[in-house]
Amino acid sequence: MASPLRDLEQRIALTRPGDTVRGLSFAAVLRLTRKHLGQDAAERLRAPLLQRNPVDFFSYPAVDFLRLLAFAAEALQPTFGTPDEALRACGDAICGTFFESTVGQTLLRFTTGGDPKRIYSNAPASYATAVSYGQREYVALGDKRVRLHFKDDLLPVPVHEGILAGALAALQREGQVRGTELCLGESEYLIEWA
Repeated sequence: MASPLRDLEQRIALTRPGDTVRGLSFAAVLRLTRKHLGQDAAERLRAPLLQRNPVDFFSYPAVDFLRLLAFAAEALQPTFGTPDEALRACGDAICGTFFESTVGQTLLRFTTGGDPKRIYSNAPASYATAVSYGQREYVALGDKRVRLHFKDDLLPVPVHEGILAGALAALQREGQVRGTELCLGESEYLIEWA
């Protein structure tokens, strides 16, 4: 994958007026930055994009979230080794923050027997509440294997890999997520677990 900063302008070009991301995602990335780089670094990332700290269920411009991800990945690269690993960590933080919320806790309680299929089959609806753009499709491929197809999506593949792997971790299941970018804005994710 290209550097998040080189990739940023291409992703911004995909956005439409009115594309939004919930504040929970902004808050998760800022919290991850604060944890690894300190309060000042998190403030430097937030200040050009938001006047104050984001509110979890408010919607903010997707363009600002893309900028936040790109700058956070560059800042966190020394901590995580590569920009892609930093983006995966951002995705994992988003998922973790979601599962700490009341809605996320409720979803985990309704996941019968910790079956990941229940979580992933709800991914299209969950993403639709988190962002205003894109389409997602779920396909079961067997007892312990599913595929998600994302179209008209704005986020880099490693972010989604982190989010989707974070769901397995929340269920305390071993597994792997492999994302493939089909073209800018379209990707597939194969998720398998033990």
